[in-house]
Amino acid sequence: MPNQMRLAIMTGAGGVGKTTLAVNLGYEVARQGRKVAIFDLDPQGSINVACRLNKTPAPKATTAWLYSGFFDGTYTLTPVWEQHVKNLEVFQGGSALFKVMPSFSQTGGSKLLKEALSDYPVPHDLIIFDCPATLEQIPKSALIAATHLLVPLMPDAKAIDGTRVLLDWYAANVQELQLSPPPAFLGFAINNVEDGAEHQRLSKELPPRYEARGYRVFPPIKHYTAFTNAWSEAVPLRVHRATHPALEPIEVIAQAILQEMKGSKRGKARSARRG
Repeated sequence: MPNQMRLAIMTGAGGVGKTTLAVNLGYEVARQGRKVAIFDLDPQGSINVACRLNKTPAPKATTAWLYSGFFDGTYTLTPVWEQHVKNLEVFQGGSALFKVMPSFSQTGGSKLLKEALSDYPVPHDLIIFDCPATLEQIPKSALIAATHLLVPLMPDAKAIDGTRVLLDWYAANVQELQLSPPPAFLGFAINNVEDGAEHQRLSKELPPRYEARGYRVFPPIKHYTAFTNAWSEAVPLRVHRATHPALEPIEVIAQAILQEMKGSKRGKARSARRG
């Protein structure tokens, strides 16, 4: 579909707030009148909790269906947070994704997601792929299907090392798969920043490092219990607290998404060079 943005949110480490970022970004972009679908590609199915959805939908009603080899264009998209926003839908993930792993060992298995969206387009302006916190076959399929990547980065040693691995993985796969053009980096989101000295130090030191290598780094997003409370209420942060300070950096990322969707050249979209 022309001008459709497909944003893969992926990391090389768990616990960085990837799904929280995915649902709140989806909400913020939908608030601007854009039609948004979030594809949950995570076998953990965390979005089911965030949006209080059925945790065990039938496999054909999940994103596992995309990888089954029998996909017929049936996207089971569930509207979420309808009382607060229009045009935001979720294609649920969950444990059914474990059962389709053999599909990836078949020729072309990693291209099934891209082929599904090419053969059966959806009318959304933005598709967000919420990837698992691994660098295996499902993220590889998202890499092939995506137009852009967003990398949440928690300022600790584990997450920093995971990001280094992700950049190497990205470069290797772009070359191996001959992706042309490869998905561009929307940027890095320093996320879940706590008040401890190490987090504070790294949240200041990391942006210049990445920016010097040509990547955009968004303003840091602090860790707040309000995120947990919003999850408990199964609402986006803005609905939980309309003036919460964490909304400002999230909105900056949402605006960057909207700019990319408009075809803006602003911001560096580094892609093929090795990180």
